[in-house]
Amino acid sequence: IGSQIDDSTIDLLSSEEHLLPFDVKGVLQLAITEGIVEKAGPLYQFTHDLIQQTIYESIPNNERKLLHKVIGTVLLRSAANNSTIHLLAVDQINLYCQDADLGSQERSHIARINATAAKFAISASNFEQARSYVNAGMRLLNNNRWKEEYSLSLQLYEMSASISCFNGDIDGMSSCLHEVISKAKSFGDSLTSSGLLAMALAAQSKYQEAISNCLSILSSLGEEFPREINLGTVLNELAVIQNTLANISVGQVKLLPAMADKTKLNAMKFLSMVCSYSIQSKPMLVPILSCRMVRLTMENGFCDDSIVGLVTAGFSLFSFTDNVELGYQIGKVGEFFIEESPNRHALRSRLSFELDGTLKAVVEPAQSVVALFHDRYDSAMLAGDVGGAMHSLLSYCLGKLHTGSELVSLSKFFVACIKQSTKYQQNFVRYLAMSGYCACVFLTEGSSNEIDLKTYEELNQIGIREKHLHLLYQNFFNEMWGYFWVGDYVKVLELSKKYKPTGQKRSLEVTRTIIEGIASLNLARKTHHASLRKNGEDALQKMLKWEKISKWNFQHCTTLLQAELHYLDGDIDSANATYKATIASARAHKYAHYEALAYELYGNFCVENGMVEEGEFQHSMALDKYKQWGAMRKVKELKPFLKTLYSPNPTSTQCAHVIK
Repeated sequence: IGSQIDDSTIDLLSSEEHLLPFDVKGVLQLAITEGIVEKAGPLYQFTHDLIQQTIYESIPNNERKLLHKVIGTVLLRSAANNSTIHLLAVDQINLYCQDADLGSQERSHIARINATAAKFAISASNFEQARSYVNAGMRLLNNNRWKEEYSLSLQLYEMSASISCFNGDIDGMSSCLHEVISKAKSFGDSLTSSGLLAMALAAQSKYQEAISNCLSILSSLGEEFPREINLGTVLNELAVIQNTLANISVGQVKLLPAMADKTKLNAMKFLSMVCSYSIQSKPMLVPILSCRMVRLTMENGFCDDSIVGLVTAGFSLFSFTDNVELGYQIGKVGEFFIEESPNRHALRSRLSFELDGTLKAVVEPAQSVVALFHDRYDSAMLAGDVGGAMHSLLSYCLGKLHTGSELVSLSKFFVACIKQSTKYQQNFVRYLAMSGYCACVFLTEGSSNEIDLKTYEELNQIGIREKHLHLLYQNFFNEMWGYFWVGDYVKVLELSKKYKPTGQKRSLEVTRTIIEGIASLNLARKTHHASLRKNGEDALQKMLKWEKISKWNFQHCTTLLQAELHYLDGDIDSANATYKATIASARAHKYAHYEALAYELYGNFCVENGMVEEGEFQHSMALDKYKQWGAMRKVKELKPFLKTLYSPNPTSTQCAHVIK
């Protein structure tokens, strides 16, 4: 059996007549006396591996193999649904099988018990062990497997593809799936493999192809969708469903029966999948899909994919309407059922972007939400969702980037994310992580020698070629974000004009509003362009709405825009007070990078209005904060500027001229 055995296993073996012609525990007691075996509680083990190996090899090979078979057979009869005993039994029988001449019935039987062992291993998230059982089972199938052992072959090949997916072996996964789909006797038999094939396509960033495949399957299941969708269609669909969503509560959902119709259950499964892929590549399809999922749930009953429908419907309200509060409310209903579900780990992983990265990140303190992504990564790995784990790691990195975490340490997380997503062939995550890492490298002026980092231009080419709208947006945003923090407001607005809003809100759109607003008001003071002032005023109005949703996340943004607008209007007293309020708010709500920015802009204001000593203090605070953040490019640009600005005995006029 190995180097160890416990009392319960000995009892199972001893209960079988004629298997062991001696009292096992009595003999083991003698072995303990002789120093061959030692006992700790219920566990017996050899005192050294070499002793076990020597005794094992002293048994003639044929007897040894037969003993493995007998032990395995006895344990298997006693296993019932005990996974530990079943796995031990199968391990014994597999040792017997090595180089053995087996008959067809025996081969089939052993292949089946390996398939069951693989299921037990998968449920325990032990995918390496599961792979060994699946491989053993597949080796035992005969050449005419798809005719003589169709069901078993289907089961083993589907499990093999699933394990390949869990381990990031996309090529191996695709190979298994194509064979299953080509051999499947019916549409129903091919559904599991068709779903896994869509996952394989998505892992390779082939989102359009994955979406097309899923929509084709949904059509066969009776769920039709238009191929082309515009913003008007989306808004109409959401307007119709809002009344239903407004009346949905935890109590109401609990009253729904379990969904029993197999066709509808399969439809919900594929709707969930295509929702995930559409977020990345075809976002206007998401509201149509999620609304259909809500309707199917209300009409046919509740299932785990109903939770996906609810959360994604809330995400759609956030993305395309002003009803952020209702979107968050529906998301929280979904979150309740996630935590109630036996499949909570898979659901946490599946809905991390929609629920945590969007709805909760906007409404709840963002720093606390970002911390959740560590748990989401663990949940994804436990559920065997490698793609979800990589997305959670990416979300952690991007969340830390935009909440002002120290950039040098954060760069290491981006590198880890890029390396892991490369290992697991999650190309889309790898490219998004590279985009975020480019922003880090730009601000820190750090080295990217650890990886082959692509430029924004190279990433844009990939986004255009593979129609990755999310990647294209991230590239635009991260590049604009970098220029904003080094104070190149002209470049910020040039980039902004190139990438017009699409009508879909992303959580980053809020940050875009503050970036463009500050840049516009700053340049409006220098150019006196009315359009720039209008842009700043519009940004302030938008941020006032967001502040009502979350004072923690957005108050410092609102007050900074107000300060800049007061300054533009020449209201010096109000501007002075509001800059100070911004610094206090950013500090209280733990946005260190915005605290640095507020110090810098307040310092500019002070110098330009004759308060040179106060300006010097504010600028020195800004410099310290930027250093703490790790934004060394900003520090290098700010240092000589401040040295010139505060040369010996400068006049207010000279200082103002330097700032301009």
